[in-house]
Amino acid sequence: MVLSARMFTGFGRVAHGFGRSALLAAARQAVSDAAGSVRALSGYSLLTGLGLLLGLVRELTVASTFGLSPQLDVFVAVMTVQLFFGAQVGNALETAFIGRVASQGSVGTVLRTLRPAVYGVLLVNAGIVLCLSLSGALALGQLFPRFDSAQQALATHLLSALFVPMVCASTAGLLRGGLVVLGAFVPGFVAGSLVSVCTIASVLLFSASLGIDALTLGVAAGNLAVLMLYLGRLASLKRTDTADLPDLPPAKKRDGWFLLWGAATMVLAGELVYAGVALTERSLASGLPAGSIAAFFYASTIVSVPLSLFVVPLTAMVFPRMVEAFARDMRAGVAQVRRHGVLLLAASGAVVMIVSLFAQPIVETVFLRGRFSIEDARLTASILAVTIFSLPFISLSRLIRNSSYSLSDYRTPVMGMSVQLMTLASAGLLLMPRFGSQGLAVAMVAGEAANLMTMGLSLRMRMYRHG
Repeated sequence: MVLSARMFTGFGRVAHGFGRSALLAAARQAVSDAAGSVRALSGYSLLTGLGLLLGLVRELTVASTFGLSPQLDVFVAVMTVQLFFGAQVGNALETAFIGRVASQGSVGTVLRTLRPAVYGVLLVNAGIVLCLSLSGALALGQLFPRFDSAQQALATHLLSALFVPMVCASTAGLLRGGLVVLGAFVPGFVAGSLVSVCTIASVLLFSASLGIDALTLGVAAGNLAVLMLYLGRLASLKRTDTADLPDLPPAKKRDGWFLLWGAATMVLAGELVYAGVALTERSLASGLPAGSIAAFFYASTIVSVPLSLFVVPLTAMVFPRMVEAFARDMRAGVAQVRRHGVLLLAASGAVVMIVSLFAQPIVETVFLRGRFSIEDARLTASILAVTIFSLPFISLSRLIRNSSYSLSDYRTPVMGMSVQLMTLASAGLLLMPRFGSQGLAVAMVAGEAANLMTMGLSLRMRMYRHG
């Protein structure tokens, strides 16, 4: 019995030693993984920082060239339409593609699924361009009835000129989804820099002769360059890894043309509501003094700096992991949401405190030059001091929206943005007559908060149902 006791005691010590070793190994692995994520995020943030710097130079160039002019009001308003049918359609397709292929994301699977999907996107784009050519002027007149006749004519002209970047952006969004699944994040982070460089060059070289059309030319050239970049990167991956893959039969290719649109429909419905939010904001702002639409645009540019520098890289990196985590276990996915949500909340809260206190000097330092006057700076700063409070809501909403997509729940984001749209419209109509531009800014923050509360409540209810 004494021998047996010693044997068991010795075994217990060995097991305890193995337990400690396993625990230390797990701790080292966790630290290594965290360090790897930080290094990757730092690299992507560096690229994003470069994009932000170029974006800042772009906005400085635009501000000093056009100021808060009625022509810039029109451009910003029409860009809302272009962004929906271009970038936001692309975002919907990217999300649907990642959700469908992330768990089986070999290079061959990605490329064989991507090719027919691109054909379908091009066909849909042809229909969109035709519809906008026939009814775009009427739609713009309904959306912005306070524009005068010269602004209405300019809006129609700019919409037609933006068809090329519209098609390029939506197609590029789908290609970006394929690159993300394959772990090629760099092209997506470089894209904004390309658009900024092309826009800066176009405005500097052609604004004297083309006026506001120089902006349109820069946006078109930039989006075309991004599309070429994505195509080139995918082509290099194909040459490296999939040269001998068999092609799909023609019937399968045709079936795949619209394979993603079923999943993308609800995402696209959400993007449509999101575009409705932006259009409502700018339609309401068109009733304020001239230059107000542009002032809200410049204020949102400053709000987008922390979003682009930290929030977008983080949520883009963790999205494929969230898909895998939620596929394994609901609690594992929710744990990721909580962990990254705390980080986003802390970072965005710090930014809000700084910007809300120093909005005026920030705007003057960034924009006060050329045709951007001190009066323009005061108007923009008064808007920024309010709209910066939307940053925490936007950051967390983006994370929770991705968690919904990871669960193949495309309805909750649509519902959240629908609540946001109704909140914005009702609060804007209520507050603007008395408080002007600041009333609209408060309505925008309230809308973002309503969106977050709606999606957060839905995720919590789903978690409760899963025990």
